Amino acid sequence: MTRVITEFQGLCKLGSAGGTDYGLRQFAEGSTDKLAKQCRKWLCNPSLDLQTRKWAVEGLAYLTLDADVKDDFVEDEQALKAMFELSKTSDKTILYSVAATLVNCTNSYDVKEVIPELVQLAKFSKQHVPEEHPKDKKDFVMKRVKRLLKADVISALSCMVKTDNAILTDQTKEQLARVFLALCEDAKDRGTIVAQGGGKAMIPLALEGTEVGKTKAAYGLAKIAAVSNPDIAFPGERVYEMVRPLVSLLNTEKDGMQNFEALHGLTNLSGRSDKLRQKIIKEKALPDIENYMFENHEQIRQAATELMCNLVVNKEVQERFVAEGNDRLKLVILLCGEEDEEKLQRAAAGALAVLTGAQKQLCHKMTEVTTQWLEILQRLCLNEDLQVQHRGVVIAYNLICADKELAKKLVESEMLEILTVIGKQENNPSKQHIIDVAREALVKCLDHGLIKPMA
Repeated sequence: MTRVITEFQGLCKLGSAGGTDYGLRQFAEGSTDKLAKQCRKWLCNPSLDLQTRKWAVEGLAYLTLDADVKDDFVEDEQALKAMFELSKTSDKTILYSVAATLVNCTNSYDVKEVIPELVQLAKFSKQHVPEEHPKDKKDFVMKRVKRLLKADVISALSCMVKTDNAILTDQTKEQLARVFLALCEDAKDRGTIVAQGGGKAMIPLALEGTEVGKTKAAYGLAKIAAVSNPDIAFPGERVYEMVRPLVSLLNTEKDGMQNFEALHGLTNLSGRSDKLRQKIIKEKALPDIENYMFENHEQIRQAATELMCNLVVNKEVQERFVAEGNDRLKLVILLCGEEDEEKLQRAAAGALAVLTGAQKQLCHKMTEVTTQWLEILQRLCLNEDLQVQHRGVVIAYNLICADKELAKKLVESEMLEILTVIGKQENNPSKQHIIDVAREALVKCLDHGLIKPMA
């Protein structure tokens, strides 16, 4: 039997020699499928010894490079569950083969970018051009992911992650991280992944292993953190373990989408508590966040500004804006003037409202760092977006409350007319919060003796 199995494994390896290249199939059409069916048959036979069933999984680890094989395999729920159960047995040497099979089924291996010009050149010189299997296209991959989730792959992966580090090699961890990331691709599936303990399982993969593996796991965590309630996804103290992996993705050497998802994830975390904000600061993320606020990419710049809007509640962050010799406050003011980018403007105005409300020094500094401050503030107070307008009126109120001289500058400008028009509006539930702040600002001007009460 051992000899038969050895020869069978040799055939499996030979059948996978072409890798994912559809044009380099080693066997006649259907032969690879027959090998895979035999592997699945052995895998699902509980009367066979553990070693034989283990060899069956190793065979599938090779054969599932073929898209027809992987597509058939994920449709076989009995075979999937048999493999998952096998991964929970005492023989943990099978874990790499299970992980490799799942990597193939989710297409989470590295694929070289195809450059059309080089393809044309290869064809012209009659060189072989790798050919993608029709079932390796994105819609087929997503269907396979859904099937794996339905078969409870998350529970199996979570059990594998808990294996002793001496057995779970860095290469296996990397494979598992690749699978987790592929499963997180569709935002609709992330709730299921969290509910089944996937978020918890990914944290150790993001902290230990190869650089590629840690990055993949951190990226998966960022995708979950960006759309999930942290208290549910990472309950208790575990939420603090999330910060370091996400901060690691802020490195400029990482992919732009990784930067973006990490910023979104950290924004979600930073809105939960000051302890989490302090943890983000402790991981030395502030310089990177500030750099991304200058980023040319609109979405990354917006995400960084939204994160900073949450962080400025922290006193340590406020002190960075108060410190002399930096343009942090000037940048936020100028971002408030970005009327073409609504969400960016909203976040910047929110940050400025918090800063001027918390630190009187920044109210004075605001008028000194740029000559455009008053024009930008007026446009905020006239903005059609009620959220932006509210932030603008709050900033004006903060300046008026901070100092009589600052209040005088506003009263001597068109700002007095703007506040008066807003304050005189009839009560309106949709904008009452704006009207009330404008009225409070006018009352403060009255207290300063800068305006007179109307007869």
